[in-house]
Formats: sequence, structure tokens, C-alpha cells
Amino acid sequence: MARLIRSDPAMEDLWRDAIARFNERTKKNVNMKPPKTLHDCIREIEGARDSVESDGNTRGERFKEYGINILRCLKLLGGVAAQAADVVFGAPSSVCFNALYLLLDVPEQLRSFHQAVDGLFETLGPILSSLRIYERIDQFNDIEPELKQVIHEVMISFVDICALSIELRDSGKWRKFKSRMKLLIIQDDAGIEAEIGKIKKLTEAHHSIQSTQTLKVLLETKTDLTEYLDRESERSQQMASDVASLKAADEKRNSEEVRRKNVENIKKKLGIEESLYSSFMDMCDKPRKESVPNTALWFIDNPEFRKWAERDNKESSAWFTLTGAPNTGKSVIMSAMLHYLRSMYESSTRSSPRTLVAAFFFPSTTTKDDLDKQPVATALKCISIQLAEQDSAYAKNLSQACDEKSEDTSFFRDASCQELWNFLRIGSPKGSITYYLIFDGLGNLADESPGMKEQKEQLLNIICKAAQSTVRILLSARRDMLRIEDLPPRHDVEIEQYSESDIRGYIESYLRSNDLFQDPDDKRLKTRVLGTLSKQVQGNFNKVKAALENIRDVVASDGLEAEIDKILNESNMNEEQITKAVISQLEERLTGEEIDELNELLIWVICGTTLFTIDQLNAALVLRFKRRGTLRLRKKLEGKYSNILTILKDGRVDIVDRMDETISKRRIKPRTVDDKPTFTATITITKGDLRSVQSFLWSLSQKVDDIAHDTFGFQQISGQAGLKNSIQVNEVDGCLTIVRRTFTLLAAEPNKESWLLGHYLLESLPQHLEELLEKATGYDELTPAQKQEIGEGLFALLVSGEIVERHWSICQTLIWYREAEEIEIFRKWLDDPIATSHLGRLDREWLKEVRADSNPNQAILAKIMRTVAWHWLCDRKWSALKSYEWLRGFRQMRPPQGIMHEPFMVPVEEVAEWCKGVLSITEGKDRILMNERLGETYYGKGQFESAIEVYNHAVSLGNPSWTCLAGLAKALAGDTQYEQACQEMLKVLDLLSSEDNPEKNTLLGANYRSLATWQTRLRHPEPAIEYAKHAIHLLPNETEPKFELLLIYLDNDFTDEALSILDNAVGAGDPIDGSSIFGRILREMRRGIKSELMFEKCLYLLSKHLGAVTRMLQEIDYVIDRARRYQRQYELAELLLHKGIIIYRHGPKETTRIQRALHCWEQCLSLNVNSWVWDQNHSQDYAASWICSLYFNEGRRSIGGSPQSLEINLKKLEDFARGGHGTLGMDSLSYIASYYATVCKDAQKAQEVLQGHFDAAFEMLSDDNDDNDGDAYYDLAEALVYYGDESNALCAFSLPLPLVAPSPNSALMRWILDFETEPELGLSERLISMVNAGGPRGFLHNQVELALELIRGGRFNIHVDDNIGLNERTIRDSERLTDKTSGPVTDESTNDHASEAQIQSALERIQLKLEQWTSSCKRSAERWCDVCAKSWDFDTALNHCRFCYNTDFCDGCLAKLKVGELRMFSLDAECSKDHDWIRLPRRDKETYMRSLRQEVYIGGYFDGEGRRVGGEVVSAATWLEGLREKLGTKKADTQVSETGQNVQ
Repeated sequence: MARLIRSDPAMEDLWRDAIARFNERTKKNVNMKPPKTLHDCIREIEGARDSVESDGNTRGERFKEYGINILRCLKLLGGVAAQAADVVFGAPSSVCFNALYLLLDVPEQLRSFHQAVDGLFETLGPILSSLRIYERIDQFNDIEPELKQVIHEVMISFVDICALSIELRDSGKWRKFKSRMKLLIIQDDAGIEAEIGKIKKLTEAHHSIQSTQTLKVLLETKTDLTEYLDRESERSQQMASDVASLKAADEKRNSEEVRRKNVENIKKKLGIEESLYSSFMDMCDKPRKESVPNTALWFIDNPEFRKWAERDNKESSAWFTLTGAPNTGKSVIMSAMLHYLRSMYESSTRSSPRTLVAAFFFPSTTTKDDLDKQPVATALKCISIQLAEQDSAYAKNLSQACDEKSEDTSFFRDASCQELWNFLRIGSPKGSITYYLIFDGLGNLADESPGMKEQKEQLLNIICKAAQSTVRILLSARRDMLRIEDLPPRHDVEIEQYSESDIRGYIESYLRSNDLFQDPDDKRLKTRVLGTLSKQVQGNFNKVKAALENIRDVVASDGLEAEIDKILNESNMNEEQITKAVISQLEERLTGEEIDELNELLIWVICGTTLFTIDQLNAALVLRFKRRGTLRLRKKLEGKYSNILTILKDGRVDIVDRMDETISKRRIKPRTVDDKPTFTATITITKGDLRSVQSFLWSLSQKVDDIAHDTFGFQQISGQAGLKNSIQVNEVDGCLTIVRRTFTLLAAEPNKESWLLGHYLLESLPQHLEELLEKATGYDELTPAQKQEIGEGLFALLVSGEIVERHWSICQTLIWYREAEEIEIFRKWLDDPIATSHLGRLDREWLKEVRADSNPNQAILAKIMRTVAWHWLCDRKWSALKSYEWLRGFRQMRPPQGIMHEPFMVPVEEVAEWCKGVLSITEGKDRILMNERLGETYYGKGQFESAIEVYNHAVSLGNPSWTCLAGLAKALAGDTQYEQACQEMLKVLDLLSSEDNPEKNTLLGANYRSLATWQTRLRHPEPAIEYAKHAIHLLPNETEPKFELLLIYLDNDFTDEALSILDNAVGAGDPIDGSSIFGRILREMRRGIKSELMFEKCLYLLSKHLGAVTRMLQEIDYVIDRARRYQRQYELAELLLHKGIIIYRHGPKETTRIQRALHCWEQCLSLNVNSWVWDQNHSQDYAASWICSLYFNEGRRSIGGSPQSLEINLKKLEDFARGGHGTLGMDSLSYIASYYATVCKDAQKAQEVLQGHFDAAFEMLSDDNDDNDGDAYYDLAEALVYYGDESNALCAFSLPLPLVAPSPNSALMRWILDFETEPELGLSERLISMVNAGGPRGFLHNQVELALELIRGGRFNIHVDDNIGLNERTIRDSERLTDKTSGPVTDESTNDHASEAQIQSALERIQLKLEQWTSSCKRSAERWCDVCAKSWDFDTALNHCRFCYNTDFCDGCLAKLKVGELRMFSLDAECSKDHDWIRLPRRDKETYMRSLRQEVYIGGYFDGEGRRVGGEVVSAATWLEGLREKLGTKKADTQVSETGQNVQ
């Protein structure tokens, strides 16, 4: 198995970074000359303490003792650390003493700061005292390197603490903390507390390592104890093997994880949310998936398309256009073409595919959820993300480019289409990679929408210029959209010329699904319908659908055949004529009430900015008619209204295609504003304040509006009189109606209707008001009364916080409170004198003050925000974080015509100051609550240190509530202070237990669960188990506590206890909704929380008990059914994969076991899992691998039997490969190719199976990304193994360098610098000695880094010694290693110029070799045992399976496999003891140097250890060229790097 590994920074680098941080933070140089000593610091402590004590402080002796003890401990640690460090940057203890001296050097005017230093000493003293053990050690040379490393890190943290403390002291912020000066440094927000926590963890780690080393000495001297421990350890060996197996499986996905993170970063930087991206990608696959089976395939036989789709056909035009009228199925064909290209070119390795396919389908402008103002920019971003998901090199480069643009956050928002195209490099594929870019639905961008026409033209211009042999363009368009003269050479296909067969397929499917003309007697009529419709509709599917629905209605009503003939004859009418006929027929059938109800529904469906569910539309009808109909709305939508409205699969309602164009009407005459009868009423108000009067009058106006809208039954009277409206909608009237409904809903108390519609109405209020401003012109202009109605409703919303307070449950997710553009829409209406003419004088005065404010956008919301502020800081009912988000958005909103700055985050403190200014918080209990709410806010934002500070302040005010202490505990836990968190939570339990709270058990249970979690983090399983049991007792009906207890048992190997829970879990609870414990296990398995380890441990335990596996499979079936009901295809695929593995590994040993497992995996493969998401088809890849593995093993067992058996198994594999399962991965193809190569002895067939992988490997070796060359060699080696070419496979295996190569005493570095002549030989030895003297560097890459640093930094500058040859000199250690300030290392003798030049030339050759090695490291990769994770290196050989993809075993694990004692927990198909293996022998100097020089052995033969005997050495490039010719792989434009050729 292969992986990439990276090393930790060198210790010297850490020290240099610490010194640089100190100097930068303090503006002082910690490298003081002369350096300060222990006695200097003691004198400073004593002097400072005497000065403070002279003012009456009598506590100084204790703090002085702490400080002196710390100094002595640092001196001890410095003695240990100096073994490796003082030769580079000075003694570590001197750096610490200098740092502390500068901290203690407090100016006279800051003398009180010594109290803060005392607090620091009091905290650090006990922590560092555990390291005083070194007082009892005479020699430091024998101390283990791990202990030395911890000591270095402790001292570096101490230097950082001193720097941060000095920075805090000099900032002056500490002055306001006089009442708690001693705690200032350790509880500030400058990072000091975190560093103290780091030191504490380091000392704990030191103790652990020290105990391990003590045990080592003990075992070496006490043989009887060793034997006892050996016996006891055998029980845990299998578990260690299990963990190693999972580790290896996890490492296998390492490179995919890197790519995934790069893709996530790209999405984040481009501003593309995952849900949005997923919806766009679904849009690409949806048309094909929803089409009639076996249709939309005619393009495959189209010669023009076949030429364009063949990437190696350089003569084909790069541009392919599919044209057609609206509703002719272009999107379906485009989706099918996309699927076809993916099937041809998807790369299972996803490392360096030759062809990338990316698509974007522009949504229809009638889609309500599409509010994208820059759809072309969104399309380009989605295209780039798809390319990144397929190509790791592109993903890496684009992610880095996005990071470089991070300072210019406006670029991705404001860039033009051309700038974005250039930045994303969509039109510039590297190497010989080809892009297929597919754009559909460009005609859906309406030209009348602002900027859409320009964006379309920009995109067309861009892709016209980009089209070339390596950038293929597929575009669908309406004929009138393209100017032919502007297009490059292209293939054009008119869809109507080819779609008749698809039309016939659609008709047949419709007739069959509706049981129309299916009897033999109806054959004549069916034939006439098929023949007439398929020819007359001219490829228009809407016409077909309308005609078929009319025919269905005729048949349902037992109509005459003449009526069907009439429909067929009229089927060639244009769409407008068809829709008008449908509407006319509907108006005749519906009553007046039904037409009014339908018009109300159409207002919401057409004029709403989103699509509504049936429940929401029901609520809209209740708002309008104040009653619920007796017939369910769903029945009406499926029946009498179905010709106009349709229910989508997700339950939302939309208008039938293009029907809205006929129904929507503009007014053709002015609104009627006739004089109306005058009615007078007198209202008397007594003892009313301004707010109550305003509320009463506004509510009254809404009641009057209800009367005006006919709630007294006048419509029923008009209906009885035979008056009927037409089915039509005026968009201005529709928007006005929705605005009116908004104000009606807000005037009432919260109810079911407000819960269903309220959020939408409030969220979309600015958009509807803006539409009225833009569209209410001409004959559609609003009357003064209508404007006044809007003005009064807006004023009532903004004049106080009453409405927001009343409807807070639907307000929490609004955004207009922070959007200046939307608030300005409100202000435009309230600036209209007609809209506000009915307001009183005081109300108009307030609006005048708002307009005069420097930021009227904030001023108009100020009254609402006072209410929100009160609920934030003075009340617990509302979420603190959500209230803060409202206030923060309000405070950061820019004024009108203000400079458009980048969004900035107003800190919590600034928002709190504003709130304190408008609220009166003076009493103690109010201040406690205010600090508690601030703590909750900080905690919600992840600012745990600030949360702890304000919670502690609340506690210090006295009598804190249990909620305050609980918040403090959670904040401490968030800051990883689990011990303190547990202490605070125990106080919470005491307070809560004594309260009379109806939800006491729920609250106590939640707090016990928190305690269990924190104790688990502290690795204290016993108290964690006790707390979890308490939670289960308090919450007996919840599965979460039981599941958490199970995790604790599994993590800590409490096998019997875990089995007890599992035994009760299987079959318990309510598995139908997945709420049982085992259902939870399955869900956690999907989420990746210790997935394979947890799941397999459970299975292993349960499989030991009779009947448990059967019950477990039943439970999985319940979860599978649930996934099917909710159409969660990806989840379903995973569940079916795991069910098959359970049956195969743990099921009853019956004859049908394998067939049952196969059935599960075949079901998994049959699902339509989104193939465009690169990490969502793993389950199907695994399932395909298991199936191929079983067929392969069955075929190998038949070797030596009848030829018929071989043919049967071969046919199974071939049928499976051709079964339409998409592109099979290498883990499946390895079995198919191996079957051809080893069983059938057909190398040509094997090569055909593997050719794409050979091509991909050579492509990776030829691209400009050197980082993937190591993977490419291993991919090539794998394919050669399954091809049956063992000799060339071993050549490929030998070429990658091991990245992490152990090099004790710089042995490997001597291999690299293996010079045979002077002065290179002597200089190399001198350099290696200096590297060894520079510290413990056990790995080659660390040693080379230091050597290059010495040469480049001028610290290895040797002059000629006339008397002593360089190779004979005595190597001096630490005194020869100097820094830049001490000058070069020189000898005492005089040197001539020629010798100086010779040495300089030799140094250059040494540096060149080291740099060549560094460059060669880009080809590094690593392989390891799939079970125990031992790496293939100089001590360990591996055995690579000839049949299973990427599967390796060390000798020990292979021996266990062969005797049937090896258990593997990964999802990969299992390797069989009957398989064969290729030997990968241990590495040695010869093989390492050949890899470095990029040379391979060819010819000869292999001995029993797998080493080649005889043959000849050739360069990797020569070998690759010959192999390329043998395999028939085309040569790329670039060539394989041969940077290692010059390394001798």
C-alpha cells in the first residue's frame, strides 16, 4: 500500500522561530550580550520584591521562592537541552534567563505589574517542579531523545510566555484589572493561558515517556517480569493488529483527503455553498434520469458527435452545437451526452486523468429559488470545482491561487466573466489533458433581466475564443440565440431532425402508464395516436403532453373517437393556442369560487419568489378566505387544477411549463378610482399611551381591510348571481396582494398560518416592495389608498419592536436587518408623502428624524433593535447568539451612498456597549444576567477565553444561577480545560437537583452526558461510565446516552459491557425511524466517526452470539427501508455494501450466503448515486470490487477443471464489466485483468482492460506536476502486475524514493555524497560531522535540510589547510559549528588562490548533489503492510498480491493470512490465502541509489528473495520509452524528469 508522509519541523527551527517571535512581540533582542545568568535573574527577583514589600506587601517571600525554583529548574533543563542546541543559537537556558530578565525589568511607574508576575510564578512553579528529577541524574548523555525534545518544547513555551507577558505589560491594558492583578497574566486574552496549558501537557507527556523508559530498564534487568508481561500482552496483539489495519486503510485515502480539502477551500473562497453546488450538479443529471428509459440515445450513432467526442481526433471541430426550439428536449439530450462522456473518460485513479468533463445547466428563469444575479460567474465557478474534483494537480494549484487572492475578497464577487475565466484557467489545460465543457440552458437567461444579455454575450465570446482541440465545447441553444458568423468551425445538430423516436417513446410510455389503448382491440387507435402526434408536434414535448392529457380526459369521460381525432388534428397548434384552449375549457368547468381560489393560488405560484408546499398554499388560502375548504387541496391540484398547476417530486407546487406566459396579464386600462359612498364612525380612546393607540389603530385597519376583501360573504352572493372571474394574474396586483397578506399576518397573533408562511412573507417583503416600485407604472400604477396601506403597514413594523417580538420565531433567519439595500427599499416607501399621508404628526416627525440621521438605515431600525437588545442581555427566552447576530448586522450596516467597504465583523464588545447605552442595567442581578448572556454569545462564536472571562465576572458578582455555571463549564470545556469544566458542572448538578423544575430530569441528563464526554477526553473511563449511566437512568427513553456509553466501552476495551449493550440494542427501540441504538451505530458509521473500527468491533462481538447476526440484519433492513423511502441514494448504497460484507464475513455458513452477499452488492451498484461528486461513489467502487473478487476466486478454483467452468466464470466477469455500472475502478479491474492474464493466458485482453490506467500513469509522469510521479510509478507497477509483467512491475516499484528514510549517523547522507576524490571527500565528511553535531536528526530529509542551510547560510566555509588533507583531519564537533555573526570556520595556515577556488568548486558540487536529492524527493511515495502498517524500507520486505489492488503484507502478516489467522476490518475485498504474491525485497544502498539516479535493472532473473540477478542498468527514461512502445501508449508532449541522472 502506498502513501505520502511529511516530517515535523526541526528543533533548531523551533528555537529560531521562538527567538524571532520574542523579538517581534517585545521589540527587544532576547540574545543579550553578555547573556544573563541564573544569579542575574535571582538578583532581579529579590530587588523587585524588596521594592514592593517596602510599600507594605508582606507576601513576597512565597512568590520569590516560586521564582527562584523556576530559575533552578530552567538551569537543569538547559543542561539537558544543551547537549544538542547551544552550538547553534546559544544555550537554551541563557535564552530563557534573558527572556525572564527582560520581563522582570519593570519600569518604576509600572511597579504594580509585579503582582501579575507573582501570579505567573505561582502557576508555573508547581507545573515545572516535576522536572526537578534531573537533579538526581549525573549524566545527561543517556537521556532518551524523546525526553530531550519535550524539554526543548517546555523551554520554548517559557520564552513565549515571557514575550506575551512583556507585550501585555507594555500595552497598558493590565491597569484596569487592579482588583485581580495576580490572575491577570494567566487569565488574559493574549494567549498566555494557552501556553501555560501547553507546558502542562508537555510535562505530562514527559512523565509518560519517563515511565516508559523506566519500564524499559526494568524489563532489561528483570527477566521474570518480562516473561509475565509478554504473556499478558498476547491478549491485546490482535486488537493492535486491528487498529493498524484501520490506520492503513485510512492512509490509503490520504491523497483523496488532500484533494478534498483543496476542493473545499476552492468552494469556500469562490463563495459556492455545498448545497448550492449540489443542486446545480443534480440539475445536470436530473433530465436524463427523469427521461423515458431507452430514449435520448440517438446521438451515440451521430457521426458528427462521435468525431467531436473522440479526444484523439485532432481533425474534429472543437465546438458542437445542439439547437432546437423551446421544449424540444435539449436538456435531456445534453444530460445524456454528459453521462456518455463521463462513462468514456472518468478516471478511477483521479490522480492525473487525460480527459476532464465538466458541465453547467442554467436553471430556468421560472425557477423561484434562482435569485442569482451573476449566473455566468456561478457557472464558471462550478465548472472549475468539477475540474478540481477530477484532477488533484489542478485542485492544488487553484486552491493556492485562491489563497493568494484571499486579501482581495471582492475579486470573486466583482470580477468580470473574462477575468474569472482567466483566473480559474478553465481554458488552459496543462500537458496533454483535454477539457470537455458543457453548457445547457443559456437561453433560460432572460434578456430583459438586468445584465443577463451582456453576461450571455460575454460567455459566448469567451468560449468561442477558447475552443480548441484540448478544450471541447458542447452548447445547447435556441436558433435565434446564436449569430452564426461569430461562431468558430463547429458541428451543428438540429434536435427536431432526430427526436421523432424519442417522441414515440414518450407517447408509448405515457399510454402504458395511464393504461390507454393497451387492449388488442385498441391497436388501430393507438397506432393513429402514435403516428399522428409524433409527426405533427415537430419535436415539442409540451404539445405532446397537452394532447395526451386531453386524450386521457376524453377516455376517462367515455368520450367519442371523434373527440380524439379533433385533439390529434389540433396538436400542431402553437403552444399559446394550446394553453388558451386549456384555460378556456377550465373556465367553463370551474365555478366562480373555484376560479377565485385558483387565481389566489396562481398569485403565490407566479408572483412568489420561491416555490411553495401544499401546506403553505393551504395557509395562503386561509389568509384569503378565512376558512378551510372541505376538499383537500392536494386532490384539487391532482384533479381539476392539474392542467395549470403541478406537484413536483419534492412536494412543492409549480405552474405547468410556459402556462404563466398566457395567464399573466398586463392592465390595458387605468385602475377604477370612482367616488365611493362615505361612512362615518367615531372612536373614543381614554387612558391610552402612544404605543397602545398605534397598535389598536393599525389592527383596526387590518380588520377593515378584511371587510373590504369580502369576509362577509358578498362574493358568495355574486357567485350565486352567476358572476365569474377569468383565470388570470396581474403581477403588480399579485405582489400587492402578497404584501397585504404580510401585514395581515403580522397584525394577528402567531398561529399555524404564520408558522407556515410568516418567514417567507417577512424575508421576501423587500423584494415584493421593490417589484411594486419598479413595475407599478402606467395603467398598473397604484392608487393613493393602496400606497397608504403599504406605508401604514411598514410604519407599524418599524416604529417599535412589538411585531418582531410577537413573531420572533419566524424572524430569526431573516437577513434584511443587516442589508442596507433592502432597508433602503423600506425607506423609499416611507419617503413617499402619499404613502405616509395618513400618519400622525408625531409619526411623521420621527420619520423626519430618521431621514436627518447620519445613518438613516440604522436609525429606522433603532426601535426594533432596542427590543432585541433587551432580549439579548436582560432575558433568557431568546437565543443569545441569534439576538447578537441581529444586533451585529444592524451595527455594521453602512449608510446610504456610503463607501462600499469589505464586510467587517463588529466585535461583541462594541455591540454590547451600544446596548448598554439604550438599556438601563444597574442592579446586581441584571448585571449577572448580562454577563451570562455575553458568555453564551462568546461561547456560540467559539471565543472560549472571552466566554470564561465574562462568566467568571458573573460568578464574582455573587449568587450565580445554575445556567451561569453550566455556561462556564461548557466554555471551559470548549477551551479544553476539562478538569475545571467538570468541577463547575458538579456545582451545576447540586444547584439543579435542589430546584423544582419540570424539566429537571432532561437538564440533569444532558449535564451528566457532558460530564461523561469530558471525562472521556481526560482518558478517565471509570467516571465517564458512571456519569453516562446516570444519564441513561434519567433519560431511559433516549438512545443517545446508551450510544455514548457504548462508545466509551468500545474505546476502552470493556468487551463484556459493550456486548451487553449491543445484545439489548439489536432489535430494541423503534428501528423503523432509525432511533434504536443499532440504528444510531449505522448512522455514525456513515458519518465517519471511528467508522470502520466501531462498526467492525460491534459486528465481531455480535457474531459470537447465536441469532445476533440475524437480528442485526433485520435491523439494517429497517434502516435500508427508511433510506429508500426518503430516496437517500448515497446512504442506501453504503448500507447495502455493509449488509453484503456482514453476510459474507459473519453470516450463517449456508450455501446461499455468497449469493445473498452478491445480491446486496448488485443492488448497491444499481442505484443512481451522483457520479459527479468524486467522493460519493466509494460504496459502489467497493461493491464492484467484492463482486469481481468473488468471480475471480471462483474462476481460479476451476483451473485444472473443465474448460467450460473457465468460460462460465470468464463470462460472469465480462458480463459484469459490460453491465452498465459506469467506469470500474482499478480495485475491480485488477481481478478482470488478472483473470485474463493468469487464468486465460490472454495478455492482449488483459492489456485492453488496463490500457486506460497505463495511459493515465504515463500522463502523470509527463505532466508538469512532479509531486505525483511517485504515485504514477506505483500505479504503473500495479497495472503491470495485473497484466502479468512481473519484471517491468518490479522496475516501476523500485523507482519512487521512500520519503521518510531512517538515516542513523547520517549513513544515507554518506551514500548521497559518495565522492571518491579530494577535496569533495573530505569536505563531505566535515559537513556530515557538522550535521550530526547539530542535533538528533534521525531522518535523511532533516539531515539534507540542515546541510543545505549550512552551505547556503555561509556557515560551512572551509579554507585549505596546507599541512593536513581534508580527509585526514580530526573532526571537531560543536566548536566548529558557528552562526553567521561569528564568521566562517577557518584554519590557521595560509591558503593560495587556486586551492580556494578548488574548494569553492567542490562545495558547489556537494550542494548540487544535495539539491538534486531534494528535487528527487518529489518522486517520493511509500508502501506499507495493509495490516500492521510496517513500511517497506531497509528492514522490512513486502509481498504484493498479484490480483488484489494495492494490497501488501509483511512476512509476518502474510504467514498469518496463509494459515487463516488474519482478520482485516477494511471495506476492501479480502485477499485470499490461495492468492500469489510478488516479493518486494528490503531496500539497500544499491537499490536506493539506483532510485535516486532514476535507473532500473532490466533482464536477468530473480532469486528467492525477489532480487534481480544479472541484466543491465538503463535510465528510467529509456526503460519508460521502451515500455510505452510495448504497451502502445502515445507519447505526451513533455518528458519524464531525469533530475537524478547526474547523481553518481
